[in-house]
Amino acid sequence: MKKIIIATIIMGISMGLVGCNNSATSNNKNGINSKITIEEAKEIALKNSNLTSEEVSFIRADSEMDDGVEKYNVEFYHENKEYDYEINAADGKIIEYDYDVEDYTISGQQGTNESVSEITEEEAKEIALKHANLKNDQVTFGRVEMDFDNGVKKYDVEFSHNNKEYDYEIDANTGSILSYEQD
Repeated sequence: MKKIIIATIIMGISMGLVGCNNSATSNNKNGINSKITIEEAKEIALKNSNLTSEEVSFIRADSEMDDGVEKYNVEFYHENKEYDYEINAADGKIIEYDYDVEDYTISGQQGTNESVSEITEEEAKEIALKHANLKNDQVTFGRVEMDFDNGVKKYDVEFSHNNKEYDYEIDANTGSILSYEQD
């Protein structure tokens, strides 16, 4: 009788341990206590930029801890634009991103009487809103001002929507987006 009781206790403990082990494994498979891979972070950045891996040249993809949050830094080039992404390693959400135009040259010569059609402040706001896929009544504008940066006349357009900050630099002559960030 003692042997049957001991065997039953050992069997119960063993089954309990196996159940705990399977529970931990299934939690990991369901995404709990797991993180995305660096390749998945690259795919998230590419999807957000509407580009494919064949169209870009990756220059950096690494991970780091920032204020207790593990994140991936992903940088790549497409044509003359450098894209920078910070992606949360735990859930794959984009923390911050921006892109900058590299080697920008001003068309036309300075000092000529050539007429240059500038966009208005309102047009700059509309360009930024369209890019962010938002409408004027959905955002709160912070700063919208004309500025010069390396000889380029541009608008700095800042607005917020749903606790996210948007910051755009828009060429005042062409209306093209020189850079943008979303925090």
